[in-house]
Amino acid sequence: MNRHVIVSVALALALASGTAIAGANDYRFEPAAKPQKAQDGKSLVAVRLVHLPDKKPIPGAVIIQTRADMGPTGMSEMTAPVQATGEAEPGVYRFEIQPGMAGPWALTLAAKVQGEPETVRGSVTVELAK
Repeated sequence: MNRHVIVSVALALALASGTAIAGANDYRFEPAAKPQKAQDGKSLVAVRLVHLPDKKPIPGAVIIQTRADMGPTGMSEMTAPVQATGEAEPGVYRFEIQPGMAGPWALTLAAKVQGEPETVRGSVTVELAK
């Protein structure tokens, strides 16, 4: 049996049994708190990863990609270094961003969520100070 037939049969069985099929679009990144300015010129940003169907935060995700840019102001070529610093609490992920200027910044993230075969991707806009 080829892979496409197996996937189609599994999908049909799941639908017939009433089992929900999750996907990467069932998740969203959202700001968890107002960004804080650190003494070294960095901004500390907290972002919550939420499972949309039940509105619960998702702990234990592995952040595999980060990018901060000024896309919200039409300057997506202006980027800033981003460093993930771990979970502040279950489902809330912290980042240090070193912006070159104050203003609205897009923090774009990609994460692997346990049990989810697709990469979860999203972006939040945060107001950062210089």
